[in-house]
Amino acid sequence: VSVLLAWAKAFTLNNSSSTFRKNAITSHTTSTKWTRSNLKQSKSELNMSIDKDESILKGEVANEVQALLAKAKAIRESLPEEKKPEVGEMQVDGAATSVADEIDDAVGYRLYIDIGREDGTWMDPKWGASGKRIETSIDVSFLLPQSDINMDDTSLAGENIVSQMVKDNLSGKSSAVRILNTLTGARLRGGFDQMNCNGGGYRIDAGNGRRSSSSTARFFIEVDGTEGEKSNGDIFIPKGRLYFSLPCFGNSLRQLSTREGIITVRQMGWHTGWRREESRIIGVFRAVSIGQAKKRDSY
Repeated sequence: VSVLLAWAKAFTLNNSSSTFRKNAITSHTTSTKWTRSNLKQSKSELNMSIDKDESILKGEVANEVQALLAKAKAIRESLPEEKKPEVGEMQVDGAATSVADEIDDAVGYRLYIDIGREDGTWMDPKWGASGKRIETSIDVSFLLPQSDINMDDTSLAGENIVSQMVKDNLSGKSSAVRILNTLTGARLRGGFDQMNCNGGGYRIDAGNGRRSSSSTARFFIEVDGTEGEKSNGDIFIPKGRLYFSLPCFGNSLRQLSTREGIITVRQMGWHTGWRREESRIIGVFRAVSIGQAKKRDSY
């Protein structure tokens, strides 16, 4: 009897455990189905929200683009109309310049000059030994050949100017010597002083005939110098002629190089082995067209 009672109790417990497990599985399955249904609904709602935000953002961007285009149009219409050069004029340094004035008359430059002792110069050892320098500028005008062959060429220099040019192009071809006018005196000490200039002459030494080769513009200016009260200690500009040389392209003075050129004076000395007139470096310079120089400077 005891055995039978024990067996019946064990059977009852086993059936109860099986029923609990079935109920638990059924409950988990139902919960899983509910969770999946909620996830699908949430995903659908999220997609709808994203589409709505994108639509709003596109509308805002389109409105901003339209506003910017409207502002750009208003600014463009408010700008003054640019005046184009008329026939018979050409654009030089941003300003309309008559072809006749530029080609048949003269071309102008402002020379920015820096006087001081340079390496390799044959100047007196005491000249500029302190390292001081003189900065100045001179406005010059190169008279150009007349285009009308029936008119006298007033740009040609006289014998007194021709004889002052340095004869250092013996094997090459050179143009005729023409007149250089100085439009102003040399500005010293920022314009508080001035050195008188008295014109000069120029010529063009041709290149080797190739299109890519450059010619050399050589010219001189007659100056009163700065010796005495206008000197700067042991540095001064000698009285007489200052000689300049600078490459130009197409044998045209309207295309002077923007590079730095050298300035020399002619003085007697023995550096070549016998006493004769020598070229001695006293400084450097740059040439800038008058139109461009006036835009940059206050004078």
